[in-house]
Amino acid sequence: MQTIKFSLVILFGITFIFPQIKLDVNTIPKKVDIHLDGVNIGSSPIRNERITPGVHKFEIKKKGYAPLTYDLLVNPAQAIELDFFLNPIYECKFKTEEKGLVFELNGEHRWDVDLVRLKLEAGDHLLRVFKIGEIIDEQTIRVDQPKKYNYFLKKPLGLSN
Repeated sequence: MQTIKFSLVILFGITFIFPQIKLDVNTIPKKVDIHLDGVNIGSSPIRNERITPGVHKFEIKKKGYAPLTYDLLVNPAQAIELDFFLNPIYECKFKTEEKGLVFELNGEHRWDVDLVRLKLEAGDHLLRVFKIGEIIDEQTIRVDQPKKYNYFLKKPLGLSN
């Protein structure tokens, strides 16, 4: 015999009864903190948690991985199973011996020094290089491990063909 659980919600003096739906959450990696609507419901994998129909917000966090937020509209159903994959974060170094350059990564990180360390989520990132306010290089950097990137100009500035 299946037991159905209900939640009571009182809104403007009117009582509403919502059936609770079974929720399972899986993550890669395992043992990730799962927050549902701001409340920590435990570490993954989560089994047999209960959730009511409506909009809910998940926050998934683990040290060394990019945090993930996810909004979910829950409709009345028998059960919900969610699978999340978290991207690792790697420490990367960017080094150059070129002078007078400004670097920009993903439109958010900017630097003009010869060595910088950044913690970056695994994946592709857009690197732009500027000289006197003008873009002189643009390339995609793939981050898939801790790495040191050495930047050099392919063609010295000021030379023409």
